[in-house]
This record gives sequence, C-alpha cells and structure tokens, in this order.
Amino acid sequence: MKRVLRILFVIGFLLIALVVAGVAVLSSMDFNQYKGLIAEQASDATGRKLIIDGELELNISLNPSVSVDGVSFANASWGSKPEMLTLERFAAEISLIPLLSGDIQVKRVVLYGADLLLETDSAGHGNWEFNSTSTESDDTDYGEGEALPVVHNVLVRDVNVQFLDGVNGQTHKFTLTNLDLSTDGIDTPLSLAMEAIYNNENISVEGEMGSVAALSSDGMFPVKLEISSLGARVQLNGTVKKPRSASGVNIGFDVTGDDMAAIASRGMAMAGVDGSASLPEKSIALKGALRDVDGGFAIDGLGMKIGDSDLAGNISFNLAGIRPSVIADLSSNHFDSVDIQPTPSQGNTTPDTGPDDGRVFPDDPISLDGLNSVDASVKFSGKDVVTNGVTLGNVDADLTLKNGALNVRSFGFDFGGGRIEGDVQLSDAKLAIAADARKIDYGRILKEMTGEEALSGMMDVSITAKGAGNSVRSIMAGLDGKLRVVSEDGHIDIDALNVPSGPLTDVLVGDINDLQCAVVDFDIVQGMATSKTILVETDGLSVIGEGGIDLREEKLNLYFDPRAKSASVVSVAEIGISVGGTLKDPSFTADKADVLLGAASLATGIATGGVSILLGAVLDTVANEIDSTDYCALALAGKPLQPGQPAGDVPSSPKQQEQPPVQEETPEENPVEGLLNNLLGN
Repeated sequence: MKRVLRILFVIGFLLIALVVAGVAVLSSMDFNQYKGLIAEQASDATGRKLIIDGELELNISLNPSVSVDGVSFANASWGSKPEMLTLERFAAEISLIPLLSGDIQVKRVVLYGADLLLETDSAGHGNWEFNSTSTESDDTDYGEGEALPVVHNVLVRDVNVQFLDGVNGQTHKFTLTNLDLSTDGIDTPLSLAMEAIYNNENISVEGEMGSVAALSSDGMFPVKLEISSLGARVQLNGTVKKPRSASGVNIGFDVTGDDMAAIASRGMAMAGVDGSASLPEKSIALKGALRDVDGGFAIDGLGMKIGDSDLAGNISFNLAGIRPSVIADLSSNHFDSVDIQPTPSQGNTTPDTGPDDGRVFPDDPISLDGLNSVDASVKFSGKDVVTNGVTLGNVDADLTLKNGALNVRSFGFDFGGGRIEGDVQLSDAKLAIAADARKIDYGRILKEMTGEEALSGMMDVSITAKGAGNSVRSIMAGLDGKLRVVSEDGHIDIDALNVPSGPLTDVLVGDINDLQCAVVDFDIVQGMATSKTILVETDGLSVIGEGGIDLREEKLNLYFDPRAKSASVVSVAEIGISVGGTLKDPSFTADKADVLLGAASLATGIATGGVSILLGAVLDTVANEIDSTDYCALALAGKPLQPGQPAGDVPSSPKQQEQPPVQEETPEENPVEGLLNNLLGN
C-alpha cells in the first residue's frame, strides 16, 4: 500500500513538474516570431495580405488567454480603400482544466474596435469573395462526432460596418456598439443583449435564443426577443424547427408604436429611401403569428389597430408562382379611412389637375398595371366602415384578382337605413357593374351630408353599366346600361327648400308637401342616357320629364312638364321647364315665361337652388289644367306616361286610392277668379 501511494505521489509530482515546466517554457517563448507565418497562411487562404502590427500575447493561468493588437486585412484590388478590415484588439480566454480532457471551453471572446468595409463593384461582385493561392484541398475532414468548442461569453464593442453598393451607389452604415452573448453550456439557451446603430437609427435587442447544439444540429430553436427601434417596440416569441435553413418558422409577434407616420418615415430613411411616408400620425398595434408555408409565409391570428380602427383575420402569401399571390380573410368592428389617409399636417396638397376644361368626368389616365402585379383572393366583413365621412354598416365583400382581372363577386353594405348589394368586374380596361339599393332613406342621407331636413322618404335604386376606356371620361362616353330609381310616400319641406313665397305658393304648400312617388328610368347606350320615365308626383302636383343626357359631351337636354292635380288648386296656362347646358353648368328655362334659371352645378342646382327655382316658377307664375291621371301607377308598373290617360287595369297607387273623388267644375266658374276672390276676401 505504501508502495502504491509512493508511486502515485511520484506520478503527481512529475505531472506538476511537467505543467510547471510547460508553463515556464511557454512563458519564455516569443510568439511574435509566428506573426509572419500566420500572415502567410492567411494570404494563401484568401489571396489578401494580413498585417499584425501589434504584439501576440499569451497569458498562462488556469484560464490562459491569447490576445493580439493592430490587425489589418487587405481589401480587393478594385476596392475603395486599401483595408477591408482593421481590428484594434482581439482576445480569447480558455479554461485549462477541461482542456486536459479534450473539452474546449472558451470562457470569453472579446472583439474591440473593428472597422469592416463591405462593398460591391458595378457588376455586383463583393469584396468578400476571396481568391485562394493555396494548392491544398479545402475539403478537410475534421471527423465526425468531435465536440464543438463551447464559448461561454462573447463581448463585442465598437464594431463599425459600412456597406457600399457599387450597383446603385447607396451607402449603409451599421455600428455594433455593444454585443453581449452568453451561455452556460452547449445545450443551454443563449442570452443576448445588443445595442447598435444602423443608418443613424438606434436598435436595441434583448432576450434569449436556442442553444449552440440546436443551431449546429439544425434542431428546434426557440426565440424570445424584444427589439426597440424607429420609435416602435417588437416582441418575438416562438420557434424555428430548422434554424440553419430558416424553415419551420412559427413565431408570434407583437408590434406597438405611438406614431405610424414617424415609424414609416424613419424606416424609409434607415433603408436609404428618399421621401416621407404618406401615412397619418396615428398609433399602431400589430400582433399575430408568422409561419412559413410552401412557397411563402402566412400570418395567423392577425390583430391590427390603427388609431380607432381595427382589423383581424388570417393572411397567406405565396411567392413561388408567376406572380405573388395573397389569400386573406379579414374582419373589422370599426374601420375609418381617415386612420390610414395622410393628414394635412404632413404637407400633402391637392394634386394639380390642370386648367378647368368645363367637364365633370376626369380625363386623367387610369393605370391598371398594378392589377397584373399580384393575384389575390380577399374576403372582408366590417360592422362599421367609414369612408370620406360616410358610414357603411355590415360591409361584406368577396374579391378575387387573377391574371389582371378584378372580380368583386359580391359586395353589400347598409347605407342610409337600407342595403346596397352588387358586383363589379374590371379587366383589360373594361368595367362592368351591377348594383341594387333597397329602402334607402334619402332624407337621412341629405341630413348627414348637409344638415338639411328638407326631404324624407325611402327609395330603391337599380343600376347596370358596362364601359371601357383608360379614363373615367372615356368609360362614360361609351357606357351601356340601365338606371332606375323609385321612391314612394315621401315628404318635401317647402319651407326648408326656401321656395319664394307668394299667394299661390301658400295655397299649394299643403298639396305638394307629401310625395306620392318619384320614378327615374334611363336606358344608356354608347354614352347616351335616354329617359324612359321621369316622374315626381305629390298630392297636388305631377312633374313629368323627358329627354336625355349626353354623357360623351356631358350635355343636358331635359324637359319637365308640371301638372296640377288637386281640386283645391286652380291652374291656368301650361308652363314647362327646360334643362340644358352641361353637367357642370346646367341652365333652367321656364318656357312661356322665358326666364333663364341658373345653378352652380347639377348636384347643388337640382338638389337645392334648382328645385327651389323650378318649384317657385311652377307655383308662382302660371298653372296647368287639372290632371287627375294616376301617373304613379303607370310609372311603377313600367308603363309609358300619357297625360290624361287612365292607368287602365294598373292598380292605383295607395296614396291615390286614398284621395277623395275630384269634384267636377262648372264651366261658368273661372277658377282663377275664384281663387283671387278668396285671396282678396271678396
């Protein structure tokens, strides 16, 4: 036993002596004599010159370290400056005891003060493409199953990277001010803390990632990071099944920012794009889960909030086809277009449309090139959608875009208390639209848009139209289709319309306030809209219209024939109103009075001033003979309006059925004289 102990003591003493001798030898060696050999090997491997100006130092301890100062590496011969890389200091510290058993444990690697230049020439060749002068094969077999060295801590300070793009002339700068990457072992997670500057924008990253072993074996790699930059915060939490090939991605994201416009503008500047983002100054919150799919990627559980608007759903992108394709199923509780439109404070101005050519339909070319850039299938439903101040409820749309052809197979939304539904097709500059509107409260719409309460009632609208052209004007010039508008049981507030007051007006007010029906029916052929029916009928007045609108030249050619129908209204000679001029500048002429009635525009002229002037002229100038024809019954049945002809087997309108029979007037009595006598109190 004593012999065994003595042998072990001797062996231990010899080992200690060997280590001490080795340390003494290593400490006495000048490793700088190998700088030339290291530089030569680097030159053979890359074809570039490596210079070590500083000292190679070896510190011997239980954690020996090696360090080097003043290293530079030559750039490509065509590069913008001589050095591709300059390095102030590099150091590595290794644990000695594990090394004796072949386990390489690198406690710390420190990289300080590096300047790296990456650039391409005009042909796109990079200065990182090396030309080796070595004749040895690079296919060295390092053996299988060898243990990877474990680096417990990597510290990087003040590393500047500059990228010069020789193709487009752009320059990008990246400064890694601080990087602290640490792990307890090859199978334990990596902790990351990074501070960087890219193109004058600060980037901060903190969190935890998968292990070195998972990365090297291309195994499951978890990611949990928080990134702050551009005034936004991004949280990532998920996994990558195969990190080396970046496949099997399933990472949740949560993005928040106070100013979407500033984030986008700063992002454009970071990417080297001139200009500012055309976005409003709204807060943004975006979350979901990103995963890769065959040929592209998908976003599941999307939740977005911009200002007061929200959007949710799923989106997938396929990038493998002839053109990218998008499939989306989206919904919203509230979405207001003002939340994604530029604000005036951003300096946006109305584009210059050139001199006024006196036309309503613009002649600006419509670009359809974007329709060929992507294929899409999008379904959308929204409870409350606001566009240009107009609120639409229960919006549904099913859109497909394929090979440049846009097809909105079905759309529908609540508007003005009713429902509008239809479909749209657009392909090769050809437009087709079909839409039906039911029970639309036009009085409610007028009040919401203008604040006026002059009208009330419901209307139905049906429109089909087809046209082709590269501008709205050219489409309207060749338009084919039909338009029919029907309204029953409405009310007109004469006082709210500001019709000029007069004795006859005061008598008639009670008879024209209630609208029995209004029917507008047009056939449109090659830009010519010809009336089949134009009728507005109240309790005391019928207005029958005829004529058409030339959509090609935007000219009006309409005639309105007003007819008194109430027994309490006494009429005399007939008067008609002609509407001429253009859509932008219509004119109104009372035939027998030869009075020119102007209006600023078709919309405002007919809806406000035009109606007032027309009714004023009709009521306060001359009146017609009594006409008791039930024009509503004819118009609603689609029959021609023939004054004085009964509707025949067409049922009377409900309002007409309620009217008392018209009293026959005696030929001897002049109705005008009777009215004047009543007014004068005789």
